[in-house]
Amino acid sequence: MGAKYQLKCGSCGYRAEVCGGKDIGMTAVVETMTCHDCKDLVDVLIGQYGEEGGAENPELNARLGACPQCEGTKVVPWDGARPCPHCGAEMSPDETTITMREEPDDP
Repeated sequence: MGAKYQLKCGSCGYRAEVCGGKDIGMTAVVETMTCHDCKDLVDVLIGQYGEEGGAENPELNARLGACPQCEGTKVVPWDGARPCPHCGAEMSPDETTITMREEPDDP
């Protein structure tokens, strides 16, 4: 189950569409992080199939811990104070853009 949010900085106007923390999907585990290489807020792949860390898929393993925007590796978990990666002001949710939920098994 998961959701993506459009977050906005009230100070500089920067926007990012991210989950806003750690999120576990059917095939990927991601965490919202600040990339110090490209200065963006991004969801970084940190695991697969509900578990953090590597798995059997070498293509996905190659992307673990890398920024999906610039492929940089200077990523750190997004601070609980929710700072804008551009100006440091607090970012706030603007709207929910995607909500995903698991479908129940058919009886």
